[in-house]
Amino acid sequence: MQIGQLSTIPPKDRSLEAVHKYVRNKNSLPKEVFHGGFILSKIDGPLSTGNLVLVDTDPNSNPIVTFNYFKHPQDLRRCVYGIKTIEKIISTNTFSNFTPKDGGYSMEKLLNMSVAANINLIPKHTDDSTSLEQFCRDTVVTIWHYHGGCHVGKVVDQQYKVIGASGLRVIDGSTLSRSPGTNPQATVMMMGRYSTET
Repeated sequence: MQIGQLSTIPPKDRSLEAVHKYVRNKNSLPKEVFHGGFILSKIDGPLSTGNLVLVDTDPNSNPIVTFNYFKHPQDLRRCVYGIKTIEKIISTNTFSNFTPKDGGYSMEKLLNMSVAANINLIPKHTDDSTSLEQFCRDTVVTIWHYHGGCHVGKVVDQQYKVIGASGLRVIDGSTLSRSPGTNPQATVMMMGRYSTET
């Protein structure tokens, strides 16, 4: 969790001062954030799409990335459905074994603690528990498994060789049109192993 928090600082802004500021701000988070875990609602195969634009040919320049989270209304409905499902799960007797002896926290408190955890750089609203739609918008994250920025057939061929260049392949998550349902590390490693044999 704490590493994830630090990763919300943009790479070019990661300095020793920024790390110290993060440590100071971390102390203002609800203590419960660091004494438990998170249950996430994942939207597999979102209908919303974004885009990535190179600003120049300098490999050190960051591209302009537009995620367009929840641009398609069905994605927002799926997120709300996921949060409602989580609420049902944490309300079960079985789950009560994992909550404090006083009966746990209300859903309102859990939602507001999640927003306070600052898991992304999106500006927050003061009381996200009043709207699950707003909660979804304020807490959306990619889980750091970016994909789709280097399309097979457009940027690389079927053997992952860069079209128009010799001796260069791209074998990473950017070539995936859909992210695997879990951490893509094993998938990418196998792609690398078998792609270099051709």
